Amino acid sequence: MDTASDTSTVLLVIVGGVILAGLVARTLLYRLHLPAMASYILIGLVLSAFNGVFDFMTPRLSEGIGFLAQLGVVMLLFRVGLESDLDMLFQQLSNAALIWLPNILVPGVFAFTAIYLWPDQGIVAALFAGVAATATSIGVSTAVWEEAGRLRTPDGALLVDVAELDDLSAVILMSLLFVIARVVGDPGANGAWADAVTIAVLQLLKFAAFCIACYLFSRYIERKLTAWFQRRDRRFGPLLFATGSGVLIAAAADLLGFSLAIGALFAGLAFSRDPAERQIDWAFARIFILFSPFFFVAIGLAVDLTEIGGALALAAALFAAASIGKLIGAGLPAALLTTPHTGLVIGLSMIPRAEIFLIIMLHGLTQNAVSEQLYTAAVLVCLATSTLAPIAVRRLLSKQPRDTHTA
Repeated sequence: MDTASDTSTVLLVIVGGVILAGLVARTLLYRLHLPAMASYILIGLVLSAFNGVFDFMTPRLSEGIGFLAQLGVVMLLFRVGLESDLDMLFQQLSNAALIWLPNILVPGVFAFTAIYLWPDQGIVAALFAGVAATATSIGVSTAVWEEAGRLRTPDGALLVDVAELDDLSAVILMSLLFVIARVVGDPGANGAWADAVTIAVLQLLKFAAFCIACYLFSRYIERKLTAWFQRRDRRFGPLLFATGSGVLIAAAADLLGFSLAIGALFAGLAFSRDPAERQIDWAFARIFILFSPFFFVAIGLAVDLTEIGGALALAAALFAAASIGKLIGAGLPAALLTTPHTGLVIGLSMIPRAEIFLIIMLHGLTQNAVSEQLYTAAVLVCLATSTLAPIAVRRLLSKQPRDTHTA
């Protein structure tokens, strides 16, 4: 299993198996009124169990699946942006800003406290858990809203805005965390706090430049280039241009220190104002359904089943802190700004943690700031929040009339 050809063969087997098994599992879960993403997380768990027996997951194979997962995130968030209503997003931005601050503070404080008080973890590990808990997996939440046909509503726009702000602040806090952790670990570190302020300012400047570049692309360049590519290839030109541009913009965001998810979302928003969006979205749906499942497969595959027993209690504490924190931090202010039902749905929708949450905890693990036990607990929290919260959200959305708007 060391050769590149063997790795490629196993990867192809996994890809084919996921596509076929996912089709069957999605159909079954649909009949049970469960979100389709749960089927792919379960497939990931099955792969993890097989790996525990046959040990086939080589580093090269893990890289291949990781790449497919990243591509899945890009496809998922690009389509969310593509189908978004920019005017509605701007209308909800003021409400989202009011929800954002308690939405990161409450779960962050809850998670920090839970880990800090847990035996043998320490303040640095608690800092990593607290910062990670502020993030939300926008891909998990919006997938359920899109499936329910509720994403292009005022409530859906509010959710997208709050989740965007959450992930952006989590990325900036993550950059600061590495410096702050060094200060906590070595109080005598000279100039570390000045470094933290410098990093914060640079991140904000880079993000402002990225937003301006995306706006200029959307306002002055996108339509002309889409028309040019359409003249080259009337059938596939706009689709290929949109897909290629989306991937490049997502990669640029990642290189600037933001996440692929944020870049892909902004790329989709850049194309959403084009009248050709419907044609692009219709064709892009074929690419989306092929690649987006691998993001959820990777969540299940990240679970080391042999470590579950020792991490269950810690995972339960972190799950409670992260979940209750979002319900209070996001759900309560959303209920005050809109309706109690909307507040509950948005609070539940903010609970899932995935890509940024795990990235932060993985950084902590590689820097020996987070223990193996805590990282395993974080993966279990990711799995639980990405499965249980969408089930509750889907049921609540199904009970809400489709023409219901926020107050």
